Amino acid sequence: MPRIDDYIQSRALAVEELKAKSPSEVAARSQAKYEVRQGQEGLILPYFGRPYWIGWPEVEVVYLEGEGEVNIQEQILMLHYLVTTQGKPLTGKTIDFRQVPAGEFYHSAFVQRARVPLLKVFGHNLELYRQAAAMMGGVKLDLGDAAATYQALPLVPITHVLWQGDDEFEPEANIIFDESIVTHLATEDVAALSGFSVYRLFGAARKLQG
Repeated sequence: MPRIDDYIQSRALAVEELKAKSPSEVAARSQAKYEVRQGQEGLILPYFGRPYWIGWPEVEVVYLEGEGEVNIQEQILMLHYLVTTQGKPLTGKTIDFRQVPAGEFYHSAFVQRARVPLLKVFGHNLELYRQAAAMMGGVKLDLGDAAATYQALPLVPITHVLWQGDDEFEPEANIIFDESIVTHLATEDVAALSGFSVYRLFGAARKLQG
């Protein structure tokens, strides 16, 4: 399991790579918004509906509004998106995790990080899932027994599909992506994003349950 030092190093590498790039060029590729605030160039990057500010030359990820420190793993994900994305539009064709490059190799980690927790909390309570999805800005889809799409990053939607369990069958779930995701994130980051999407739903569910 990665240590905090590993995350710090990973963030530092991404920061150094972005420092060498023009923020306006990065904005054009990523569909983040280029802006100059108080004399500082930077980007406003929406992530699961919340805006973040990444200013140059420090390339530090902070909340655009509000205080507190952004989770370092999610900082890394956002920075990796800015580094990696080629700016390609959505294709409208969906793939699952096994279909991303080396998806089979990372599949067990993906299952433990995202699919298992999703089923554990929502597999027998799809109504709670629907309510949490709506609270999180998910767009309801007519797939499975419950499904929603979330705009994680400007060019990266992520979709959950769940099937209700019963006396005979266990509940099932899948997480799917537009096939263009392979041009925006590395496979490890796709797995991380999947986990973050689920844990953000947990936060919404806790609020609903009081």
